[in-house]
Amino acid sequence: MVKNALIITGGPCANKEVLTHLPDIDLVIAADSGFDNALSLGITPDLVIGDLDSISASSLDLIEKHSIQLISYPQDKDKSDLELTLMHASKNCGSITILDSGSGRIDHLLGLFAAMTSEATAKLSCDAFVSTSYIKVVRDCYRVKPAANKLVSVFPFAGEAKGVCLSGFRWDLDNETISSGSTLGLSNEIVASFGEISLQDGILLVIQPDIF
Repeated sequence: MVKNALIITGGPCANKEVLTHLPDIDLVIAADSGFDNALSLGITPDLVIGDLDSISASSLDLIEKHSIQLISYPQDKDKSDLELTLMHASKNCGSITILDSGSGRIDHLLGLFAAMTSEATAKLSCDAFVSTSYIKVVRDCYRVKPAANKLVSVFPFAGEAKGVCLSGFRWDLDNETISSGSTLGLSNEIVASFGEISLQDGILLVIQPDIF
C-alpha cells in the first residue's frame, strides 16, 4: 500500500509556494488537466485519471511518450474527475492530500469539498491545500497545530456534527451539536500549543486560512 498520495486538480494552477508545505509524497495523481498544473509546478505525475476533456494535447503526447499510466472515463458520467481519482486512490493509499488553487469555478470548489467528505475517504486521512488554506477532514479526532495566524474554522459538512469538543481554543466547545448552516465554528483561535478537536458523529471540515 502507498502511504501518502498527492492529487493535483485541474482549473487554475496553485501557487508554487504551497510546495514547501506539502508532506512527503509517495504517489502523485493528476485529475485530468491537473497534469498540466503538475508540470507547471515542476511535478511529473505517476498516474492520470479523468475524462480528458480539459487536459492539453501536449500533455497527452507527453503521457504517451513516457508511458505514464492513464485511466480514462467517458465525459457523460455521474462522478467528477476528482471523485473518481479519490475512489481509485482510496484502494491503495493510507492518506491523500489534494492540491487546488481555489481560484476556479465556485461549483467546482463545492464539488471538491463534497468529494473530500465522500465515502471514498471514510477510512483514510484526507486533507487539502486550497489557495492559501489548509483543510482537514475530521470524522473522529484531530490535533491541530497553530499556523502563522493561529486561526481555525470548523464547519460541519453533509449534515450536522454531534458531540463536538474543542479544547485549547479561545472558544472551547463541550459536546456541542453544530447544525448545517451554522457559523458557530467560524474564526476560532488556538491559544495553547495545539488544539484538540473531536466529535461523536458527523464530519467536520477544519480550515486553517492564510497559512502562507
